Amino acid sequence: MFHRVCAAAFTALASACLLPQLHAAPAEPGTAVTQAALPPISDFVRPTDFSDVTLSPDGKYLAALVPKIGNPHENILAVLDGKTGKILHAIPSGQDALVAYYFWGDDDRLIAALAIRQTGLDTPMLTGELFAIDPDGSRQTQLFGYRARKGSASLIAGSQQRYAVAWPIQQQYVSDNQILVATREFSNFSGGTVLDIERLNVNNGKTLKIGQGPERNAWMVADHAGQVRAAYADNDYTGSRLWLRKDNDAPWELVNEPQNSHVELTPLGFNRDNSKLYVRSAPGDGPSAIELLDMQTHQRTVLYRGTFASPGELLPTADRKDYYAVTTGDGRTGLHYFDEESNEARINRALVDSFPGQSVSISSFTRDGKLAVIHVQSDLNPGDFYLFDLATRNAQLIAHARPWIDPRRMRPMEPIKVTARDGVVMHGFLTTPAGAKPYPLVVLPHGGPHGVHDEWGYDPEVQLLASRGYAVLQINYRGSGGYGENFQRMGYRQWGLSMQDDVTDATRWAIDQGYADAHRVCIYGASYGGYAALEGAVREPDLYRCAAGYAGVYDLRVQMDKSDTQESDMGMAYLHLVLGTDRDDLLRRSPLGGVAKIKADVLLIHGESDQRVPFKNFQEFTRALDQNGKHYETVVEAGEGHGFFVPEHREEAYRKLLDFLARNTTPESQASADSAAPATTKAATLP
Repeated sequence: MFHRVCAAAFTALASACLLPQLHAAPAEPGTAVTQAALPPISDFVRPTDFSDVTLSPDGKYLAALVPKIGNPHENILAVLDGKTGKILHAIPSGQDALVAYYFWGDDDRLIAALAIRQTGLDTPMLTGELFAIDPDGSRQTQLFGYRARKGSASLIAGSQQRYAVAWPIQQQYVSDNQILVATREFSNFSGGTVLDIERLNVNNGKTLKIGQGPERNAWMVADHAGQVRAAYADNDYTGSRLWLRKDNDAPWELVNEPQNSHVELTPLGFNRDNSKLYVRSAPGDGPSAIELLDMQTHQRTVLYRGTFASPGELLPTADRKDYYAVTTGDGRTGLHYFDEESNEARINRALVDSFPGQSVSISSFTRDGKLAVIHVQSDLNPGDFYLFDLATRNAQLIAHARPWIDPRRMRPMEPIKVTARDGVVMHGFLTTPAGAKPYPLVVLPHGGPHGVHDEWGYDPEVQLLASRGYAVLQINYRGSGGYGENFQRMGYRQWGLSMQDDVTDATRWAIDQGYADAHRVCIYGASYGGYAALEGAVREPDLYRCAAGYAGVYDLRVQMDKSDTQESDMGMAYLHLVLGTDRDDLLRRSPLGGVAKIKADVLLIHGESDQRVPFKNFQEFTRALDQNGKHYETVVEAGEGHGFFVPEHREEAYRKLLDFLARNTTPESQASADSAAPATTKAATLP
């Protein structure tokens, strides 16, 4: 039985408690909640107290990632007693580093990957380093990377300094405390390299090369016997090519070329006896499917295809030798079971019945399948983790991801369907605030844009806006991922054209349906969403009262010339495919090219160290706004990159955004809630 734990030592780590009772299902929005003060912006900015909760294979331990209080540049890998929930050990990530992900190599060994803050306050990036540690903090080993064997007496001798990066191919041991990793030596070659396949000893860091991938940048999948038998790559964005082989010693065979077969196959994992391979099948039309591919005959059997949305991730069985379900995205998130009578399926169905209106998945099992961690979340609930005894069917709360969030005060995210002017059907979500419609509306196009899509679930940015009285519209315009290859490719070279028309059509739909007040509509987005926001102000000057861009693209030529995307051959192929190469046309389809048409008030938020969307976008756009006499406001952080990483910087940006929106769309009384504390606006120094 879990004990109530909220000791001072633990509070210093994550300020969360372990409670014995089940978390009540969220109440109907707006019920049993007093009209207290608005939740502060910081509630929606704070990092989660708990994430990535897993069980050790023997069930002796639980582990989770928790933020380090007072230092957003670091986090902690916390180890808990599997029976009591008591914190046993806290493993810090190290100076200016984050544990990006981790997994259990065995009962008493944790393997983790580091991300390091590279420039100023920019978001940490994976370094390709791996380290291992025992749950009690002993036997710490820098397993792989350029800092192995350097400067610390605690590092076990035998780890090899390598000017290379490594990614785990398979988390389970293949033999003698070894895991499979894909490695690549440091190189400035823009075309990338062929990955090596190596066995990595998680005790001493020694490696043994056992093969290579079939092509540059090909990612690989191993079977349960440790044989790397499937690989895929797409270096020119014509679709992923698929290679298969019998075992580690056999040659690679190209079995699917999408330009010939007109279907893209991506390997995901093997079935129990390694005779079949789970693949994601992406045909030319319609959503993708999960299929089983016979390794001998190459025949495929469809296991699941969504009605209009592509499936998500596969969920492994208790012994991790197969998969029992796949997440679905036709509106609200759900599950499709491959075998309705499997033990995992029956248990998961029962759990879903116990948490109505929420998404429930089993995220981690013990080796014997007797205990599991279940993850419960919804559009109202940012997530709860429970320890579940499969024999007694007893669930006990481990932790809330964001215990300060009251699901009863959150607003529901409703799936919507919108038909564009040319007949293309789009899907998305509408979140409405309390009170009667029509509402002031914030149109929130997602970033990416290709391969990315908005999906149902808790979204802190959406909930922040809804808490301030805004309806929030999220539309998966053509070009978005999640709805099949054809839908995504429909958006190629349509930035500022039909992709923008889709956002406009969805906005007009919200007005026509009575959800939005046509005189109080603003558009806001980040990255590509920032592009769409300002391009919306250009193309529809009378539709939007205000437009805000966060790390937005305002000159497509800058993306071609200066972004980190263009530094690799693969990235350049992507840019040429989705944007085109005609520089005059790129300017015409850029917000920079239409500044004179803008009537809306403008807010621009950007980090000077942004490499994905270079700060030059901001500089050129503000210069053009000045030359055209347009009113605009700015928030700039010198050390931040593509999206602000430091919570205080994000909070300042959102305070400015809410004040900006309030002045343009809502009554004065609403504006006062967030403008009581003055927001600092930092103007950029233009060359």
